[in-house]
Amino acid sequence: MSAVKIDTAKKNSVASTGSESRVGGGGVGHRSLSAASFLCGACVMVLEMAGSRVVAPYMGTSLVVWTSLIGIIMTSLALGYWLGGVVSDRRPEVRLLSRIIGGAAIVTAVVAVVSQPLLSSLSSGMRNVYVGSVIASLCLFALPSLLRGMVSPFIVRLAMKSLGSAGKTVGAFSALSSAGSILGTFLGGFLLISYLSSQTILFLVALVLGIVALFLYRAGWVASVSIIAAAMALGILSEAGAMPMKQEGINLETRYNSIRITETVAASTMRAIRILQTDPMGAQSLMYIDSPSELFSDYTKFYDLAFHFKPDVNGVLMLGGGGYCVPRHLGATRPGVPLDVVELDPGITNAARAHFNLEDRPNQRIFHEDARMFLNRESRAGELKYDAIFEDVFGSSYNIPFHMTTVECMRRIRDLLPPDGVFIVNIISSIDGELFSGIYSSIAASFPSVMIFPATYPNSAATRQNIMIVALASETIPERTPANAYVASLLRHRWTAPFTPKIAAFTDAFAPVEKYALTP
Repeated sequence: MSAVKIDTAKKNSVASTGSESRVGGGGVGHRSLSAASFLCGACVMVLEMAGSRVVAPYMGTSLVVWTSLIGIIMTSLALGYWLGGVVSDRRPEVRLLSRIIGGAAIVTAVVAVVSQPLLSSLSSGMRNVYVGSVIASLCLFALPSLLRGMVSPFIVRLAMKSLGSAGKTVGAFSALSSAGSILGTFLGGFLLISYLSSQTILFLVALVLGIVALFLYRAGWVASVSIIAAAMALGILSEAGAMPMKQEGINLETRYNSIRITETVAASTMRAIRILQTDPMGAQSLMYIDSPSELFSDYTKFYDLAFHFKPDVNGVLMLGGGGYCVPRHLGATRPGVPLDVVELDPGITNAARAHFNLEDRPNQRIFHEDARMFLNRESRAGELKYDAIFEDVFGSSYNIPFHMTTVECMRRIRDLLPPDGVFIVNIISSIDGELFSGIYSSIAASFPSVMIFPATYPNSAATRQNIMIVALASETIPERTPANAYVASLLRHRWTAPFTPKIAAFTDAFAPVEKYALTP
């Protein structure tokens, strides 16, 4: 019995010794492999974050787009991990690892060049955002992510010196890759996207990967890195404006949005208008160039109803600035009314100052923060009181950010209003739509008097359009004679047919607005 044990131990020892000679790839130092793992991990997250900005002008930034982007990248990484493990076992060579990383660099540079024409073609021929975002993510980010996924198991294979230390080696390099991903996340979100265009960021990722490939194995990669460096130089020149890309209108990158500003002639009035877009699905703000304070969009005119239901309004809170059309209109027509505007993106405000005639005035304040955070803070403080609160906050694909549609949010709004205060919100849906129904239920749970005003088609329950909900903090709706024909025309849009919401009120725990926003 004991003799068998001894023989078995000797056999295992021999097997282990034999395997040790075949485990490591050799040819490169542990520090070099560690640096490569860290930098490649950082590049993955920067690529993912920049990818969202690349796709946004054509597909939007909805949950559907993010899901497609993350799903395709994770699927490609998973396939790359498997493929890298297979290839590294067959050919554990530093030269091959260098070529894989260099290939990822070249593909990333190509993506930077072809992304705009490809996405433009896809968006013009693809109306389904689910299919379009998956195809866009697949075409642009599957191959670079797959190649990057091959790197991790390859590095571990080269670094492993013995099976006895395999766990330690795998753990160490997994930690290094994750640390790089963490750096890439913060670097991309806090710095790169704030100062560089998405195209330039992709060129930067390509350059870093090219340098890593050259550092690991210099032979054969000088030409590739030269190509990538030249592409990077083109990106920098484009960023600086020396070689601007030929695109219609003005394109701006901010911390939160990709902004597009164009001009055209309105078919209804034959007057020139300026348009601000943060989403390919539609226009966020429109302004008459010859009369900036005049409201162009039908729905924006319904905010004036606040002064019908409460003529002595002396303080307005506007949630969502956009092109600042409503604040500009209020400043021109009611200059004595104090106005606070909460706009998440300072870049939007800067664009409004530069292109949409936004001017400072003594009784107007602008807060750059999330609207819900503002409401939470001010409702707890219990100091600020507004006679009217307007909400016009949108993300992508016409959906209001979910946390601005819930019962909890409506309670915060109600807390900031007096007993006769007015709340008006813009919703893009149909009256029969589930999105409208859920938001209506949330408002009705907090406000005793709720009215519906379809902005464009007042007699249609099935048509997708801007629908204004006017909610009063008072138990009764005051009966007042319209001050003029303009107000009377707005009041005639009030929905008088019976309406029973078919969706329960949204809550902070459950508010599937993205799902409902993509249906009428």
